[in-house]
Amino acid sequence: YGLIIGGGDKTFFVICVRGGANYGVNNFIDLGDGTILDRATGLQWQQGDSGTGLDWQNALAYAENLNLGGHADWRLPNAKELESIVDYSRSPDTTQSAAIDPMFDVSSITNEAGEKDYPFFWSGTTHVKSNGGGEDAAYVSFGRALGYMNGQWMDVHGAGAQRSDPKLGDP
Repeated sequence: YGLIIGGGDKTFFVICVRGGANYGVNNFIDLGDGTILDRATGLQWQQGDSGTGLDWQNALAYAENLNLGGHADWRLPNAKELESIVDYSRSPDTTQSAAIDPMFDVSSITNEAGEKDYPFFWSGTTHVKSNGGGEDAAYVSFGRALGYMNGQWMDVHGAGAQRSDPKLGDP
């Protein structure tokens, strides 16, 4: 058994989406306007990310205020939508890249262990606790999902891991 803890240096970015979803194998098309359409789901994605770490409230505001590709109806994706674009054949340790199609422009970060990595992205999904509390929001890893075990940082969850942190305050 090991202790899995979060560090104060977590970095959460934003990648926005618009439209509804039907899930299947991704069929990405670069629309040439800073957006990518997934013909498999009908979702239109922001091609780049926010470029900076944000708390959940600021992530919501970023999405609500985004005007990109001639559209102003952007939002945070729900957790299922966000997981639909994880590419499990890619990861920092296998391809030295984020676990997403290279058509997307994902910022690199320095993780808790001091390694080059790729960020977590917030979703609009509330993580409801067993007591009914909804203070946390779900996010998905597109790089390593570290935990501190046996005296060292290690990738205990991997790319595509869904976790949650408080919507407000220090994670």
